[in-house]
Amino acid sequence: MKLLSLKIVLLMALLPVIILGQISKSSFYRSADIKSGFSYQSWSTENDQTISEMVIPLNLIVPVSKSISFTASTNSAFADLNTASTKLNGLTDTRISGSFITMEDKLLITAGVFLPTGKTKLEKDQASVASALALYPLNFRVPSFGQGLMANLNAVMAFETKDFIIGGGLGFVYKNGFKPYENFDAVYKPGMEFSINAGGESNWSRKFKLTLDVTYTLYGKDTYDETEVFKSGNKLIADIRALFKFRGLDLLVFARERTKGRNDRGLGNLSTEEKNSNGNQIDFGSMAYIPLSKSVNWKLLADFKYYSKNEYENNGAKIFGGGTGFNFKLSDNFSFDIMGKYSTGTLDNQSTSLGITGIEFGGNIVITL
Repeated sequence: MKLLSLKIVLLMALLPVIILGQISKSSFYRSADIKSGFSYQSWSTENDQTISEMVIPLNLIVPVSKSISFTASTNSAFADLNTASTKLNGLTDTRISGSFITMEDKLLITAGVFLPTGKTKLEKDQASVASALALYPLNFRVPSFGQGLMANLNAVMAFETKDFIIGGGLGFVYKNGFKPYENFDAVYKPGMEFSINAGGESNWSRKFKLTLDVTYTLYGKDTYDETEVFKSGNKLIADIRALFKFRGLDLLVFARERTKGRNDRGLGNLSTEEKNSNGNQIDFGSMAYIPLSKSVNWKLLADFKYYSKNEYENNGAKIFGGGTGFNFKLSDNFSFDIMGKYSTGTLDNQSTSLGITGIEFGGNIVITL
């Protein structure tokens, strides 16, 4: 089996589980790396509200053998909402994980833990900052600073046939809970999560790759002060993407749809909501890599988010985005990239649409030891 193709399908198979479990977006590493950089995002509305966030990530990758690797990652984040009197700054939770690959690189097992180094108790009007960061269409790099102690376990297996590589995976996330308010000892404990995933990749051409990935996630009941208060509707994510060459360019085109069932709400006795408060979310995008030299690549990207309103006619969005950047590989041990992006669109609720614009720029540095 080609290791490169396997790593791609493992990444695709893991991606939805990674999003749900908030773990590192990587399949397996065989080199010791230090990764850092920065990311700045700012969104403004037509009624003069602005939410901004600066993030400085740190990721350490330490392989101990050809089959075992460890990672540790955290972020420093600084968020500001212009209508709030208090900013939200500090470390995020710290993730430590270990990966084991076996069966001739066909089976990957990853286990990890989130240490509660991030802020969970909110002071004054920091809750309004946190709520703005959590708006899904805005796609902030750090939408939540801390969720308390968490653990996850994932397993992915992939097989190669004549024309395809197919894979499947299981994921489990446990959350121990956190105290959301500064002056109260009551604990909010999210329910457990269980994910089932299947993915495939075409293998008939070196110049064209087509991948398809589907993940279904089931959620347990959330409790507050040991009383059941919420259960998220089960979620289905479908992702399709094509990677190919066109006139010397490396191109990526993708589409992703996310749907959720109705939530359960209550205080002790949960009942299913009459209408679904979760709308469908569809993302389209493309990216082009243009080689300028052996060590420099120019990249262009464009995307579109269409989030339909829920059955209560709320939480819709339509956002267009475009950007450009460069990758620099100065040596086998040092590389970095820079990227900028501009977005515009609307947040849609009932019969009104609120215009928004966003800017994003950042860079990453990778040092291989």
